[in-house]
Order: sequence, then C-alpha cells, then structure tokens
Amino acid sequence: MPKLRLGVLGASWWTDEVMAGFQAAANAEVTWIAARRPERAEEYAQRYGIARCTSDYGDLLAARDVDAVFVGLPNYLHEEMAVAALASGKHVLQEKPMALTADRAFAQAEIAARRGLKLMVDLELRLADSICDLPEIIATRLGGLRKLVLGVSLSSGVWEGWRGDPVRSGGTLLEMAIHQIDLARWLFRKDPVSVWGQGLDVPGRDFTLVYDYGDGDSAIVEFCWRSAGFHAHICAYGAQGVLRQDIEMPHGPAFRTLITPDGTERGPVPANVHGPETFRRVLEGFAEGVLFGADLPIPTADGVWAVRIAQASRDSLHSCARSAI
Repeated sequence: MPKLRLGVLGASWWTDEVMAGFQAAANAEVTWIAARRPERAEEYAQRYGIARCTSDYGDLLAARDVDAVFVGLPNYLHEEMAVAALASGKHVLQEKPMALTADRAFAQAEIAARRGLKLMVDLELRLADSICDLPEIIATRLGGLRKLVLGVSLSSGVWEGWRGDPVRSGGTLLEMAIHQIDLARWLFRKDPVSVWGQGLDVPGRDFTLVYDYGDGDSAIVEFCWRSAGFHAHICAYGAQGVLRQDIEMPHGPAFRTLITPDGTERGPVPANVHGPETFRRVLEGFAEGVLFGADLPIPTADGVWAVRIAQASRDSLHSCARSAI
C-alpha cells in the first residue's frame, strides 16, 4: 500500500494529542518534524521515532520525502505556513482556523485549487466516536433535524501567550467554538443565513449564538466559562424524536439518550474525542484524498465556511445585532 509522507510543523502539547493517531494511520507516515527550537525538534523526533527533524520550517517544506504538511502551529501562523507549503507543491492538512478572516481563508482555498493540491482543515469533531454516527441517527431515527443545541462548559480560566491574545488567536470563537460552529452546519447539511449573539468572545466570558438555518430551523451554540471541568453537550430535535448527548472532554466517556416513537434508549457510548482513533481517521481520510483522489472527509470549502460563520458571529457579539452570513 502506498503511504503519504507527512511533515509536521509544530512540536507542542497539541502535537502530542494528534501524534499517536497519526502514527496509527495505515496509509501515511510522519517523515519530518519541525520546531522553532532545535532541541525541541530533536526531542520530538526521538520520542516518536521520526527520521528527520529541523528548526527551519523551510527545510521541511523543501524536503523531497515530504508529500504533505500538517500545520500544527499557533493560529496566527496557519495561513502563512499553509500558503508557503502550497507554494512548495505540498498538500496541506492544517489545524483550525484556516485563517483569521474569511477573505484570507477563501484566498488560501483558491491557491490550493489552482495548484491542484489537497487542502483540509482538522475539524476533528466530525470524525470522533459518538459524533461521527450522528448524521445517520438524525436521518433514520429522528426524521431529520429541526433544532440543535451545542454547548460547552469549562472551569474559569485565563489563557496565556498567543491564545490569550485575540489578535493572534482570533478569540474564543476561532480558537474553540469554531468546532461547534462547523458541527452545526455539518449536521444540518445546509448553510446558516444569519446569526445573533450575546456575550463576549474572550477567555473566561460566556456567550450564546443563535443561528438561523431557514425554514424555521435553528441552532444554538453556547459557552459557559463559569462552570466545572470541561464538558460538551449536544441536543438534536427532529421531526420524530430527540437525541441528547453529554461528553466529558477531551478524553472522557459520553452518555446518550435517544427518544423516538419506538421508545427511549439510554446508555454510555464511546467518546475519547481527542483520542488516537479520531486523529487516525483524520489522517487516513486526508491521505486517501491525496493518494487516490478520494473525497476529503472535511472538504476545503467547509474550512472556509467555518471561518466565515465565526467572523459573522464575532460581528454579532460586538454589535449585539443580527449579522448576515
């Protein structure tokens, strides 16, 4: 079986989150890792058995044994390094967000299309256990989706470094809530037309966003930073039933309640959202697209839409008025 040769930009706690899954991929292998500090790059290469390492991102982008690049750097570097990788003829798998504005995300997608290169954003919630089966359940058990509530609760905290700087991170919408924003659009299988929001897009502050999907359909994305732990909930209302799911993030279990005309089902379901299985699926799906031209599990356009919706959401929070998307 041919294997995609992947170079990883960035050596951080997030690299640790994805690496076990990446290394489990049957159709890909990590051949390079780059970090700003040479000792950091060397330590990661040794820890994960990666053949080559560098502190110069240009070395990795020029390497002949790299077919594609994973951009796992801070948010403000995503666009710059993705564009540089595309210019070097490399396919790109990158962390969210694609860019800090919708215009820049769209421009990046156009570059990839012109060069005939694959570009995918790691919106991994779609591929996680207890979430990847929701579209089928909605279609076959709930009779379609009418209303959706996606919530996250966290302990109060303050981000430091680039994550605490909204100019470099894009704020909590682009750093965290972009996952729920994307999930809502993916589950509805259509684009929202407007958003109304209340709250603040900064760490430690709550916000609520209401999306109009037309035809009376709506989604609510809510974040509460004044709670305990790190939890997510999904509540999907359909024409024929209701699904409620609570997930301990990022590695805990999930509990699902499904109510339909056939009765009520309750019980635990697999989760471990940031576990190896999720990121194995991410890389294998991306590699299938590069190696064989298969459809990407997360299309490029969806990465653009996620930034576009997040940007409109931020506009609404700042203005306390409805924003078109």
